[in-house]
Amino acid sequence: KFGFNKSTVKLWIVDLLKGQALGLALGAPLLSAFLAIIQRTGNGFFYYLFLFGIAVQLFAITIYPIAILPLFNKLSPLEDGALKNGVEGLAKRLDFPLTNLFVIDGSKRSAHSNAYFYGLPWKKHIVIYDTLIEKSETEEVVAVLSHELGHWSLSHTTKLFGIAQFHMFYIFALFSVFINNRSLYRSFGFHKQYPIIIGFILFSEALAPMDTVVKLLMNILSRKFEFEADEFAVKLGYSTELAKSLIKLQIQNLSTMDADWMYASYHFSHPILPERLGALGWSGKEKKADPPKMD
Repeated sequence: KFGFNKSTVKLWIVDLLKGQALGLALGAPLLSAFLAIIQRTGNGFFYYLFLFGIAVQLFAITIYPIAILPLFNKLSPLEDGALKNGVEGLAKRLDFPLTNLFVIDGSKRSAHSNAYFYGLPWKKHIVIYDTLIEKSETEEVVAVLSHELGHWSLSHTTKLFGIAQFHMFYIFALFSVFINNRSLYRSFGFHKQYPIIIGFILFSEALAPMDTVVKLLMNILSRKFEFEADEFAVKLGYSTELAKSLIKLQIQNLSTMDADWMYASYHFSHPILPERLGALGWSGKEKKADPPKMD
C-alpha cells in the first residue's frame, strides 16, 4: 500500500521456507538443551540456564553474519570513494575496530533505510543499506554512522547487553520457583503430568504484567541513549547533516511524526522526529550554532 514491500511472491516463499528450516535446525537443539539442563541440574538449574543463554548469544553474534545473514541478503564491500573514506576516517577518529564495511541489498525486500554495526568487541563490521546510500548525501550517511558509533563509544550497547543478561537471570531464577507450582498446572488440566515447557509457557503468561513495566523502563532508557548518541554526533560536527538525514529517513520510513508524550514513552524506543530535531537545534533552514568539534 505504501510502497515499502519490494518482495516478489517467489522471494517471500523462499524466505518463508528458509526461516522455517532455520527454526527447525536451530530451535529444536536449543529447546532440547533447555529441557535437559532443567531435568539434570536440580533446583539450581537457573544458574546453568543463565550460562547456557550467554553462550547461545555469543554463538549467535559470531555465526549470524557468517552463516545466516547471507542466506537472506547479499553483503558487498563498499566501493572505494568519498563515502568509504569518510566512514573509515570516522572509525579511525573514534578508534572503532572496523574490520569490514559492507553494503546490504535491503532494497530487494523493502524501501526502508538503515545502517548498523555488529561483531565482537575487537572485530566490528559496519553495514549500510543500499537505500540509504541511494537517497542520502555522503556526509548524511556518515552522520548517521556517527550516531550509531556514538552508541558504541558511549557503551550503550554494552550496557544494554548487561541489562539483558540481568533480566535473563531474573527470569530463570523466578521460573525455578514457579516450576514447582502444581496448583497452576492443575488449573489448566495437568493433574498427573507437569511438562516443563507447559510450565514455562504458563510462567511467561503470569509474568506478562511485569514485562509491561520492564518494557516501559527499557524504552525510557533507550530514548535517553538515542538523545545521547545524537549529542555525540553533534560534538563531532554533524548536527546539520544528521538533522537532514533524520528528516529523509522519516519521509522514507513513514515513521510516526508526532505522538502524546505518555504514549511515546511506553511504545517508542526512539524519540519522535520533532524531539530529536529540537535537541539538535534544527529549526527549518536555520539552526543554532554547532558546538566545537571533538578532536
